[in-house]
Amino acid sequence: MKRLSILAVIALVFAISSVASAQEEMKLDDWQAQMTTLTAKRDSLKNVLSQLDTDITNLKNQLASLDQQYQSEMQKYLGMLGTTQDGMNAFGLALQNLSGQIDNYMKMSDQDLCAHRADVQAVGAQVDSLKASKLALSVEFYDKVQSLSNDYAQLKARLANCATTKTYTVGTWARNRDCLWNISKKKTIYDDPWKWPKIYVANRDKIKNPDLIYPKEVLTIPENAPLSAKEKSAARAYYAKKARMMGTPAQPSK
Repeated sequence: MKRLSILAVIALVFAISSVASAQEEMKLDDWQAQMTTLTAKRDSLKNVLSQLDTDITNLKNQLASLDQQYQSEMQKYLGMLGTTQDGMNAFGLALQNLSGQIDNYMKMSDQDLCAHRADVQAVGAQVDSLKASKLALSVEFYDKVQSLSNDYAQLKARLANCATTKTYTVGTWARNRDCLWNISKKKTIYDDPWKWPKIYVANRDKIKNPDLIYPKEVLTIPENAPLSAKEKSAARAYYAKKARMMGTPAQPSK
C-alpha cells in the first residue's frame, strides 16, 4: 500500500513536469517565431533605407547638375540684357520706388496734383528712362513696367486738365472784402491766407504795395504749392516794413 502511494506521487510529479516542459517549449516556439518576424521587418527596413539613401544621393547629384545649368543659362540671359544680377536688383528697386511715388500721386486730389506738376513730370522722365532699358523687356519686369507706364499715363491725363493760367478779377472792398489775404483764403484759390505772397510776387507788375489792390484788376493766380524762397523773402520784407512803420517786432511769415 505504501509502495502504491509512492508510485502515485512519482507519476504525478512526472505528469506535472511534462506539462511544464510542454508549456516552455510552446513559449520558446512563439518567441522564435516573433524574432523571425521582427528580423525580417528589420532587414526589409534596412533595404528600404539603403535604397532611399541611394535615391537621395542621385537627387542631390541631379540638383547640382541642374543648378550648374541654371547658372550657365542665367549668365547668358544677363549677357543678352547687358547687365548683371546687381543691375537686375537695382532696376527692381528703382521700379519699386517709382511705383510708390506714382501711387501717392494717384491718391491726390486734382488740385494737389496740379500743384505737384513739376514733380510728377520728373517721375514721368524716370519712367521713360526705365522703359528705354533692355531690362524693361525681361520676363521679370515687363508687366511691372507696363503697369507703371499705364499709371503715369493716367496722371498725365489728369495734369492735362490743370489750368495753365488761372486769374482772379478783384472786386470791391465794400462788397467782396478783397485783399491779397482774403483772396488767398478763398477755397477756390488756396484755402490758405498765408499764401498771399504767391499772388503778390506773380503780379509785381500790377501790385506795388501788397496792401493796395484795386477793383477790376485781373490778377494771375499761380498754382497751389508751398511758398517758394522768393515768395518767402517778399513776405519777410513786407512784415519787416510794417514793423518799422508801427514800431513793433516783425511777424514771421508762415
